[in-house]
Amino acid sequence: MASTLITTGELTGVRVVGGKSGQKRIGKVRHFVFHPKEKRCVGFIVKRPDFLWMFRRKDKFVSIEGYDLVDGRVAIRDVSEATDRAACKALGVNWDDCVLWVGLPVMTEDGQSFGVVGDVAFNRRTGAVESFDTDAGATANALLGTRTIPADLIKGFRRGMGAAVAPTGQEGVQTDEVTLGAILVSDEVKALATEGGVAEKAGAATAVTVDKVRTTVDKAKPVASEMARKTGEVVNKGAYATGKQIAATKGMFSSFKEEYDKARGPKPAKGGRAIEKADDASKGVAKPASKPAAKASTTAKKPAAKKPAPKKNMFAAFKEEYDKARHDD
Repeated sequence: MASTLITTGELTGVRVVGGKSGQKRIGKVRHFVFHPKEKRCVGFIVKRPDFLWMFRRKDKFVSIEGYDLVDGRVAIRDVSEATDRAACKALGVNWDDCVLWVGLPVMTEDGQSFGVVGDVAFNRRTGAVESFDTDAGATANALLGTRTIPADLIKGFRRGMGAAVAPTGQEGVQTDEVTLGAILVSDEVKALATEGGVAEKAGAATAVTVDKVRTTVDKAKPVASEMARKTGEVVNKGAYATGKQIAATKGMFSSFKEEYDKARGPKPAKGGRAIEKADDASKGVAKPASKPAAKASTTAKKPAAKKPAPKKNMFAAFKEEYDKARHDD
């Protein structure tokens, strides 16, 4: 005999069909509705597709007694008591008092929280809750695990504690009146072991891991010290060689400047540059014949300026000093 237990996770998102033919597409399962006082699922809400992808259609409530599972789909029975207000009347519940359990805080009387309601397992024919898993978020679940709380430890929905809740069917609608709600559980839940977390498994291997790490570090210490010593020697040798080279070449540029100044000659006085240019311009140029001969004969001929020694090429001087410094090593 097939099990009648099913979970909210298994049904969420399942396609819903109905109508007289039983093949009309109605929508997909969205939320699960629970009795306000009993530990019982009374049905689920079907999200209908928007009309022309623009106009929102009203969600449809399907009774726990008004559907069948056919070929992996939810098939709504073609009776009036299967959906909406008629279904609530047949179930004997007030729609406005019903509760959406999934996502509500899970708390004990003293206010200790165990996350929120996650996957709820229930009888798909009667709606009786079998158990539910706590959910603290994907990261916390993976690290700390989850608790599966059986029905006998669930006390039910409690108003005045937990998180703000909205009337069923008005989720997301802002209201001035705030109502708190939570799923109250017995204190025995505190003693329940968590399942699926990596913290406990990691803790079991912690001592071994720490011991291995310490052993590895201890073995590595002599090697590291030896490497540090060798590295220090190499660095010191390199520094000594570099320092020697710097000492040999540190006067290179000052020596070059001295040699260059010697080759260039004394620095001319102010105005000498212009005179020198004028003299250079008159070299090798014949005097004009229009000048009077008498003036030429009476004027004493100026002695020819001594031709300065050829200047030493700047880069040649630099190379000479660099070679001297290099050969001194």
